[in-house]
Amino acid sequence: MASSSAVEDEHLTDSDLTDDEERSVEPRQEELRPETPKPSYSDEELHQLVGYIQRMSVLSGLDHRDWHEGTLDIIRRWLLEVNEPLLTVYYDQDVLSACLGIPSVCVSDSSYFRRELNEIFSVECFHDEVNFGTLTSDVDGCMMGLLERLYVPFFRNYRDWNATVRNRFCSSLDRFLAFLTGTHHQISGVAVLYVPYVIKELGAGPVERQLVMSLEGIALYWTTQIRTLLEDRTLMVPHDLATVRDEFEFWEYRYEVLQGINDQLAQSDVQKVLKVLHHAHSVHMPQMDQLIERAKQELLQSLSNIKYLHLLIGPCSKIDLAPSPDDLPKLLPRIIHLIRFIWLNSEYYNTPELIAGLFRNLSNQIIRFCTEQTKVEEILAGKSRFGIKMCNMAIDSCQVYKGIYGAMSKGCEPAWVLDEGIIFNHIDAFVERLNDVIDICESMIVFGRLDENGSIPQPAFGGTCGEEMEQISENVEQQFLTTLKQLQSSSQAYILNVHRSDWYEQVASFRRSMQKLEETVQRLIFNVFQHVSNVEETLEALQSMLFYSYRQRGTLRKTYLRHVSKLWRMFSQEMDSTSRKLLEERRQESWLPKYASRSLNYRINLERLTWLRDRLKSAEWLPPVKESSPALAKFDSLRHEFDKATRQAYEDWVAKSCGWSSDLFQRLDRYLIVRSKKPKGLLECNIDMSVLELCEQAQHFEKLGFAIPKTLTKLYERHDITRSLFNRVIQLCLSHNRILTVLTERERKLFRPLIQACDRQLAPGIFKITYGSDLSEDFFEDGNEFLDKFQEIVHIFKRANRGMARSCEKICDTCLLHFAFVGAVDITVFQKQLSSKLSSSGDILRRYYSNIVELLCAFSRQFQSVEDEISQEWIAYVNDLDDMLASSLMTSARGSLTKLYEALHCDEDMAPVPIIVLESDVKDGCITFTPHMDAIGEMMNGIIDSIRSMLDQFPRLGYKLKLPKEKQRQGFAAVFREDQECSELMRSIQAEIVRQRAEMTKYEEHWNKHRVLWETTEEGFRQRLLSSSRTAGVFEGGIEHYSALADDVSFEDAITNVYFVLVNQNALKSTILDWIEKWQALNIKMLLDQASNWMRATYIYMRRNERNVMKVPRTLRETAAAKQLLEKLFKEVPLWQIGFTPMLELFVLLHKYRVQLTEKTHQQVIGLESSWLHYLQILGEADEMLDNEASEIHVELAKHGENFKLILKEFLEDFFSKLPKK
Repeated sequence: MASSSAVEDEHLTDSDLTDDEERSVEPRQEELRPETPKPSYSDEELHQLVGYIQRMSVLSGLDHRDWHEGTLDIIRRWLLEVNEPLLTVYYDQDVLSACLGIPSVCVSDSSYFRRELNEIFSVECFHDEVNFGTLTSDVDGCMMGLLERLYVPFFRNYRDWNATVRNRFCSSLDRFLAFLTGTHHQISGVAVLYVPYVIKELGAGPVERQLVMSLEGIALYWTTQIRTLLEDRTLMVPHDLATVRDEFEFWEYRYEVLQGINDQLAQSDVQKVLKVLHHAHSVHMPQMDQLIERAKQELLQSLSNIKYLHLLIGPCSKIDLAPSPDDLPKLLPRIIHLIRFIWLNSEYYNTPELIAGLFRNLSNQIIRFCTEQTKVEEILAGKSRFGIKMCNMAIDSCQVYKGIYGAMSKGCEPAWVLDEGIIFNHIDAFVERLNDVIDICESMIVFGRLDENGSIPQPAFGGTCGEEMEQISENVEQQFLTTLKQLQSSSQAYILNVHRSDWYEQVASFRRSMQKLEETVQRLIFNVFQHVSNVEETLEALQSMLFYSYRQRGTLRKTYLRHVSKLWRMFSQEMDSTSRKLLEERRQESWLPKYASRSLNYRINLERLTWLRDRLKSAEWLPPVKESSPALAKFDSLRHEFDKATRQAYEDWVAKSCGWSSDLFQRLDRYLIVRSKKPKGLLECNIDMSVLELCEQAQHFEKLGFAIPKTLTKLYERHDITRSLFNRVIQLCLSHNRILTVLTERERKLFRPLIQACDRQLAPGIFKITYGSDLSEDFFEDGNEFLDKFQEIVHIFKRANRGMARSCEKICDTCLLHFAFVGAVDITVFQKQLSSKLSSSGDILRRYYSNIVELLCAFSRQFQSVEDEISQEWIAYVNDLDDMLASSLMTSARGSLTKLYEALHCDEDMAPVPIIVLESDVKDGCITFTPHMDAIGEMMNGIIDSIRSMLDQFPRLGYKLKLPKEKQRQGFAAVFREDQECSELMRSIQAEIVRQRAEMTKYEEHWNKHRVLWETTEEGFRQRLLSSSRTAGVFEGGIEHYSALADDVSFEDAITNVYFVLVNQNALKSTILDWIEKWQALNIKMLLDQASNWMRATYIYMRRNERNVMKVPRTLRETAAAKQLLEKLFKEVPLWQIGFTPMLELFVLLHKYRVQLTEKTHQQVIGLESSWLHYLQILGEADEMLDNEASEIHVELAKHGENFKLILKEFLEDFFSKLPKK
């Protein structure tokens, strides 16, 4: 509590304490915190103390060379800092270290040095003053040694306690040490008996009763230790499967333990304890003697078992060294014989239970070896074929082991009577686990395509649903890989561990997943085979899904075999359908000769079926099914029938075609070419087609391996020449006919000379050369050469026509006008762009025109030699082209005019689209436009004239080709003028211009309603305003009129569409607003003048009359005049007061429109009330002055004064109510 208060006091500040508290706290701190003493060692003394600690440090493996300066510095610091109670020396990762306090790292042993708080060591008494020792990781051993060597002797000789207490304490301490000794060595697997140290000091005389009781307690604990040791027959192995070597090592361990306990029992100190207890007639000694005798018997049994079990160590160790499970069967008979030998000869190991245990251990060793060879980790990582192979080898080894055991057990006398359930339970469970692994491996191949021997391609399916099926297959694979990954992470370690029952739940879950995947794959297989239609597709589908047949468990393989059977049935059905089809085709026409066609059909279909048969037979991967043998036998029968039908077709052909004529060669005596009767002017081949048919069938039958009949031999020998003549004649006729076919009747007339020359060239083939004569190469070469030239001329003619037609089409599509701008533009920009487009379009038309002229000239050069003969046809041809060109130019012109018309025209239900910008303004008293409408009309007419002049630039084709003048056509400009559509378009354009003028007139009328603004003069405006009543209403009406007029003008659009013209009204609006502003300013000026003059006149009236009435009359006449004047002024008072309201309304209006008054006028308006009252007062005073007629005058004056106040009050209320709000 004192230290806690001291700590709390350290956190107090000066501000937290009063002066009295500070005085009371300071002595308290001095009491709680005495000054720490500081040792004063010389360097020699400090070095000597450090040397003491070095020599007193006891650590395992301590080397004086491990001391370093850092550790020595910590030792010096502990010696100098007396407030540190503990020093520890230890090894930290082979580095000798020291620290103040307990080490923060894990150490195997450490030496400690402890002092009292603030204790200062002296060099002379250091060993007596310091507490030191060594702690190791063996805490129990340290405690046991400390108690046994230090505390037990101390307490036995401690005389401060009475004998009873000391004996009871020492007895308890002995029992504790006995327990601690047994527990400490039990961890090492050794039973050590605790012997108290007092036995060594025990003499030959009588023993105290208390010591006997203490020794009985120790002996009782010994009996517990020995009984536990003897009863411990459980074989504990680090793994779940105990082998023969584990059994042997267990008996070796048991022998060592029993040897140790027997040796301890034979020691002198133990015998002394037993002797003391015998002499004391202890009740525990009979039990102890029995246990000692039993320990000796167990030792003999262990030694015997070791001797016999050692016979099995060598043969059983060969199991672990075997290359593979296949090598186990040849090792097992010797081992089984040795076990039989032990059974028959061992004194202690001859019980069925122990022998069954040996066989079980042998089974476990086989399981362990097969488990190591199987390598589940590698299998699940992708080695499925390796897994199947190793699992099958392991299963075979286990089955062979059971077979060898069964054979040897039946062949021995007497027969073995062992519990085979104990022996083979693990084997059967292991075989089941191996089958599970095989199932997993097959699933890896089937669903995951995991085969280390080769890459299994992903199934590829054709058809419209192929991608969808491939996606299903990929999804199955992904789902399986996910399941396999879960299996790897959760069950890989205990798949083959027969003691782990949780595998059954995992494999059940795995099989449920595989069942779902099987169902999906079965649906996939069903869908795939729904889309196959022949044997080839079925075979390819089966090959792509072959790996699905690898899974023995489930229904996938049955499904696959069912479709394999269906494949052979399809092959059988294909043979049946081929036979039916051939029978049907015999009744149908063919493009081949009848008999050759029949033979070829049989031979081709036979080859196709043979190819299918070969593919099926070469598909060694196909699993065998019962439908394959009947299908192959059926094919052999069908092949024999097809060969027979082919031979029959040949014999029918020989009998029908070659047996009725003796000389077939006479059929070649025909001219090569004949003129066609129906298509006039064309040529045909004049060969007898039966000759070619006979030779062709003979050629087919010769290729099929049949002999040529003798009647056909001579004709067949000339077949190549005949076929060559036929092909050349056909080629010649086709070339000739192709030329004439592409020419119309009119074009044939144009080409008549060339056609006649061609007929002369081909005349020998028509009238002289036959198919039986020798081959004339010159005829065909000359004919083909002439036809090639003729074809080239026709090609040039056609190409020129197409080129001219394309050019004319492009001319039709060429528009001479183009409005590249967006929106309306200035007239100069409009003219510039149209001129530029006209110029570029003219260049384009000239290029097309030049192209037409060049093509026409190029073709005309082909007819220079025969120009006189074809002049009329040539003239007509040129004029037709000229008309086509004129039509194209007119089309272009019409399109250009149409584009101009569409730019100008606007339908009634559509908004106008202006193209030209005008500016409107008021000049010289009227509205003017820039540019004027006349300039726009002239520009439009100029565009039309430009189109006409552009067309006039092109001469007619007849003129270019120098046709007779009377045959030439008129110029293109004349055609343009006479064209009705162009004329109609030009009239429409003029109508649009006229309409534009009308719209502009309407536009002027719209603005002329304001013409009074610029027609009125300033003098006229003044006279008109002066002739009015000039009241506030008149002036305000004028102001509001001009303001509304200005608003109306301002709200008018700055630009407006007037048909195809965009009018810029800014200048016009600005001019009108200037006029409005002028008349508005003049109106306000006259308002200001009117109000100021009226106010000034009022003040002049009051001042003048005040002076006049205040003049004192001196005569009666002046008095009468004064009274008359006063009476007159009294009569004028109400009239003047009535006029104050309209006058003040003028000032209210000026204030409303923020018109600046002069300072004098402003003061007059403010002082009007006081000035008028002063004026009335002056009149009253003047009345008193005149003949004391004040009574009536005063009453009247008071009345007028009240009226004036009322008027002035109403005025002020109205005035302030109309003031603008701030």
